[in-house]
Amino acid sequence: MAATARLCLKARPTPAQLADRLRPVDGVWPDGLELYLAAADLASPERIDEIAARITAADVPAEFAWLIEGPVDSLDGADFDVARDSDADLAVLERLADLARRIHARAVNIHVISPSPDTARLSLECRAALLDRALPFLARFVDLVQAAGAVPTVENMPPVLRMRRSDFAFTPIGMAADDLWWVVERVPGLRVLADTSHAGLYLNARRLAPDPAHAWSAPLASYLNELPHAVSDLVGYLEELPNVENAQVSNARGILGEGLAYRDGDFDLDPAIAWLGAHVKHIVAETIEASNDDAILMRDALRRMRMVLV
Repeated sequence: MAATARLCLKARPTPAQLADRLRPVDGVWPDGLELYLAAADLASPERIDEIAARITAADVPAEFAWLIEGPVDSLDGADFDVARDSDADLAVLERLADLARRIHARAVNIHVISPSPDTARLSLECRAALLDRALPFLARFVDLVQAAGAVPTVENMPPVLRMRRSDFAFTPIGMAADDLWWVVERVPGLRVLADTSHAGLYLNARRLAPDPAHAWSAPLASYLNELPHAVSDLVGYLEELPNVENAQVSNARGILGEGLAYRDGDFDLDPAIAWLGAHVKHIVAETIEASNDDAILMRDALRRMRMVLV
């Protein structure tokens, strides 16, 4: 299949990050930008007004694609959780959809997570219960985002959630491709965003022995071994995902090394980019930067992805 994916960068919607990302890379503009919205960015209608005005005023090329990713934190100070039946989490969805409508976003992505530091929740019984409880919330997400004119997506999750605060939290749901199949088969219109770093960490965690330095490592490994069989290679995992719409790309190392530079990790990303280029609409460079206001590694990843898809 011919490569058709559009290559994008990522940013919080701050003036500094937007100024850094909204410019050409080696004389050629990125095809779009995925906006990560933290709970602070969604804290009030006035904040949404500010962000919408900032985005709509941006001087970008015609057909520039805006994408949105929702937060891992929620409006009540707790973690975002698709299974907890929370007004705060529902408000997150409503404000994401409102912003999507106002900036004409192509897609809105959220996380299929039910995070907790409690490893006792890592069981097949808890997994089944949480997936079932998440269905009404995910159906509401689809309704809101489609009404805003965007595509609703959920992404595959890593075995250890750092929650953007170097935490150690765990979700019984969202890691295995089977989990994403389960929800998309029951929620019409829901599609999937493939995350290469999360996939790599998950594959590593399934093959590596538990680390005695972390008390959570053995129960996590035991749970992962109970999940449906996973292939051992990155492209194989991507091929198992259903309804793939978009992707986020960075490398991974071990179980905790998330968001690494394109060439700095356990995986050769070129074959994954070649596959994604023919199967998704947008690929977002999502490396963790030394400074969030200077996306050095993201631009390097964009260059390398361009070389694969040329």
